[in-house]
Amino acid sequence: MSEAQGSPAEKRLVRTSLRSAIRIAAVLALLAAAWLAREVLLLAFFAVVLAVVLSFPVGLLARVMPRGAAVLLMLLLGAAAATGLGALAAPTLSRQFDQLSEVAPRALSRARGWLDKLQGKVGAESAAGGVGSKPSGGAGNGGEAQPVARLAAAGLAAAAEIVGTLTKLVLLLVLAAFLVYEPDVYRRGLRRLVPPEREQAFDELWGRLGAVLRHWVGGILVSMATMGTLAALGLLAIGIDGWLVLGVLTFLGTFVPYLGAVASAVPGLLVALAQSPRHFLLALVVYLGVHLVEGYLVEPLVMRRAVEIKPGLLLTFQALLGAVFGILGIVVATPALACLQAAVDYLWVERRLGKDARATT
Repeated sequence: MSEAQGSPAEKRLVRTSLRSAIRIAAVLALLAAAWLAREVLLLAFFAVVLAVVLSFPVGLLARVMPRGAAVLLMLLLGAAAATGLGALAAPTLSRQFDQLSEVAPRALSRARGWLDKLQGKVGAESAAGGVGSKPSGGAGNGGEAQPVARLAAAGLAAAAEIVGTLTKLVLLLVLAAFLVYEPDVYRRGLRRLVPPEREQAFDELWGRLGAVLRHWVGGILVSMATMGTLAALGLLAIGIDGWLVLGVLTFLGTFVPYLGAVASAVPGLLVALAQSPRHFLLALVVYLGVHLVEGYLVEPLVMRRAVEIKPGLLLTFQALLGAVFGILGIVVATPALACLQAAVDYLWVERRLGKDARATT
């Protein structure tokens, strides 16, 4: 009877194996759920970043009024400020957008011509290739209906994209408002899931992650304002059309280090190319000067004091999150990597290996 039931050692082995299998299955199920909900998780992380941005003014207002009223007031002030700035800049922006819409085709045509010359292409060959690719006109009513159907499908896709973006924006603001209103509630909720002997480590990690995000937000806002202002003034000085719009693009692009800065310079260079080769060279000098200021002044004095991340590691992480999450992954790559770096430094380097994390960076 005892032989059929097995020895105690065998029973312990079976129980250990079963527990290990259950844990592995739980981890795999959790990873699968995280993958299916990856966009929601990324949106939640972006809401945390926005909540960090709002936490400082809300904290000041909460000293003289209830915190809920302070959160609501900040949201209203933000909407009013955005509306007011938009109303003030609307005439200039609208005029410059109209200019850019007229300039863009010329810029693309000139850039295409330069590329054709560099590649040694003959205009007749490209024209012949274009004619050969056109569909024949003998398709009857079906051929005439195809452009209409494609236009309708494109319109529906654009409308769905706009609705989806607005929905995500509203969800983002609501999540950020709740996080700012009761930040300690969520900390206590997560703390309950931690074993008692790990609570001190959890509190330390929570504090470090909050400090990293606050420092990064302060540094990136200074960097964005500096780069956007310098780019706008430089393009205005050399007479580039749409300088204000292009400065706003540089301001927004600076939020994504390296990749965003390069991408935000492309529209300005195309607009300058449409004006003249001289304007193109001047605009190139302006953008190079702006990025030199960023690399040799803003980065050492602002960003490295906020949070230091190695460029190679950041570019790799941006590519990774971009492949998984798309554009939004690239946008949140820097704060996500800053938090991941802080967590690895504390949990692995300091607690597990017993080393000084500052000495290894």
